[in-house]
Amino acid sequence: MICGPAWIVADMTLFAVRVMLMRECERAAKRAEKGPLAELMAAGAVWSVVFGLGCYGCIASGHMTLAVLAALNVAGVLGVVSSRNAATPRYAIFVMLAVSLPYFTGALLSASPGMWVVGIQMPFYLTGVIIVLLQNHAINARMIRAELDNRDLAIKDALTGLPNRIFLQEKLRDMCRDLAVPAANGGAPFAVLSMDLDGFKTVNDHFGHAVGDMLLRKVAERLKRAFRSGDCVFRIGGDEFVILLPATSEIEATYLAKRAIDKISTPFDFGTGSAIRIGLSVGSAFAPADGSNPEILLACSDLALYDAKRTGKGRYRAHVRVV
Repeated sequence: MICGPAWIVADMTLFAVRVMLMRECERAAKRAEKGPLAELMAAGAVWSVVFGLGCYGCIASGHMTLAVLAALNVAGVLGVVSSRNAATPRYAIFVMLAVSLPYFTGALLSASPGMWVVGIQMPFYLTGVIIVLLQNHAINARMIRAELDNRDLAIKDALTGLPNRIFLQEKLRDMCRDLAVPAANGGAPFAVLSMDLDGFKTVNDHFGHAVGDMLLRKVAERLKRAFRSGDCVFRIGGDEFVILLPATSEIEATYLAKRAIDKISTPFDFGTGSAIRIGLSVGSAFAPADGSNPEILLACSDLALYDAKRTGKGRYRAHVRVV
């Protein structure tokens, strides 16, 4: 049997530790960092064991008031855990068992008249709250999946599966913000490439929109293969694409842009009787040299793209900086 004062001291100590860890997790979340979540869960597990043993001590004391208070506390903890810990069902079930089994054992072994009936009821109550826990977990999982699906629909282009303009704006805003924090990306610049297909309207007019859609999907595949795994390819509408190249020099961006032009200029064969030929024009801007604002960078890369198309299409141009 656990000594009453020792149990109270242990319980209060663990309570203080858990509060401290919870506050540190909250502070870490505000900083977008990983907090001491594992330590918090470990402290909670230890607390549940100590709490369960304390409840066993209450019922083993033979004092009916303590036994009733222990029963109320066990029931309360099980109810709270089943409703608030649905995200971690295995951990929650461990806490429930650690809290309830000692009381269940003490009730069955108690010399108090009729206490064994309370012990027999405990497994039924425990089973019920575990079922509620698992149902809450299933509901939360469905809600999270639905939220993620809605997020995908909002930020992905339905035709090509590439990220769309909405996600481009989010990603570019984050990259511009990181420029002010050298530790975030080593202070390395990044490039923005604006792209436009040459001759796409002719394909739509001659072969129809179904072939045009197939062509856009194939273009998206070739663009993804033309760039590095860490580069981000976006379709922002029609036959317009934008590429974000993190930690990229102007020499590297030039090489990658010309490689994309070469890949897109290779004829496409859709079984229409003749190979479909299109081109690609590319304009670039660099952060922070051309700016550290998303709107400015996109405007600069668009100006470079217009210059590329004006001078003959199928070309790459970097934004010309005014000295």
